[in-house]
Formats: sequence, structure tokens, C-alpha cells
Amino acid sequence: MAIRTKPVSKGDETRERIKLRARELFAEHGPDRVTIRDIADAAGQKNGGSVNYYFRSKDDLILEILEEVLNDVDTYRGALLDELEQSGAPITVRAILKLLNPERPGTESAVPLLISLTLHRRDLMHTAVPGRWDKAYLRCIEHLRKLIPGYPEKILQQRLYFLIPYLWTFLKTREPSEHRAQFWRQFWADPSAYETLLDTAEGILMRPVSEDTLAAFRD
Repeated sequence: MAIRTKPVSKGDETRERIKLRARELFAEHGPDRVTIRDIADAAGQKNGGSVNYYFRSKDDLILEILEEVLNDVDTYRGALLDELEQSGAPITVRAILKLLNPERPGTESAVPLLISLTLHRRDLMHTAVPGRWDKAYLRCIEHLRKLIPGYPEKILQQRLYFLIPYLWTFLKTREPSEHRAQFWRQFWADPSAYETLLDTAEGILMRPVSEDTLAAFRD
């Protein structure tokens, strides 16, 4: 017997199209520079009221897009981490750093959107993510705690705050785009560039804490 599937309504199609175009605009321009009118125009809607009809506000739209992207990233990262843990292979700092890359082959990259929201709407990142969409990320951090030098937890947290935007910002320049400068296209054409990025990211975590930092930390 054939399984009947519920047909997608015109309203559902419109809603998904609005989300898709909004995601593209937020990733490219940042959420603060994108208006409801911009989103409606990009989605082929006659007026901005249609965006508010489906999502109530721009913040609600941003939050729904963010949750979908982070759920996808967390699920994918968790599967990769499961595979690594079950493989019996050594778990290294570099292996974990590769898992902190939110790119997922074969799908639209999450990097431009996440770096845009990290830079411009950190309030949403801090309220929407913890305890919901960061389970695999927290598992990665637990592995890092076992691998890095024994410096204070507060300094580890500081380094992680530096590490994630650092990684994502440079990964964003790797994204194919008609607006991408030729320099970056040539730069990332060399496979060693990505490995060098990981080298420097590893250095952020593994470099011994300086005397200046320890002195400031004690103060």
C-alpha cells in the first residue's frame, strides 16, 4: 500500500522561502543591516507584513534559522565524534579542532551565518545555544581539557572565546562567492593553508600561559 504524504501547502512553501532568503541575507550582510522589507523583497513577497505574519518578528525569524542550523551542526558533529571515539584511534587536539569546524560537506555551509551572528547578535548565540544545541561541542571541550596543558579553567574559557571566532572567520573567507577577493581564492587553493590554520588554532590552546597573563590572572 502506498504511503500517503501530506502535500506541502503554499503557506509552508512561502515560509520556507522566507527563511532561506533571510538566511542568505543575514550571512552576507549581518542581521542588523537586513530589514524586514529586504527579506520580503528577496522572498518575492509584496510587503513586509508577510514576514511578520509567519514569524512575528525579525528576532523570531533569526532564532528559528539559528536553531535549525545549530541542530544540524550539533547532530553532524556528534556523529563524527561518536565515530572517532569508537575507532580506537588516538584523540588529539587537532582531531577535535577539525570537529569544531561547522562546515558539512554536501550542504549549504553554516559558517557565514554563524560568524555573522557571533559578531552581530552574540546575545542570541548566548541565550539560544547553551544546553540545547551544543551537546557535541561540550563533548569536544571535555576531550580538550584532557589534552591541553594544565592551566586555569578561566584561561581555557578565554582561549575558547578567541578560538571559535578565529576559526570561523578564516573559514568564512574560504567560502566560494562571486564577491570573494581573488587573493582568498588563490590562498585557499593551496591545501596547506587549511592545515596551517589548524596549526595556529592548536597553538591558541597549547601555548604555555605567559608570566604576564598569570600575573594579570592573580590580580
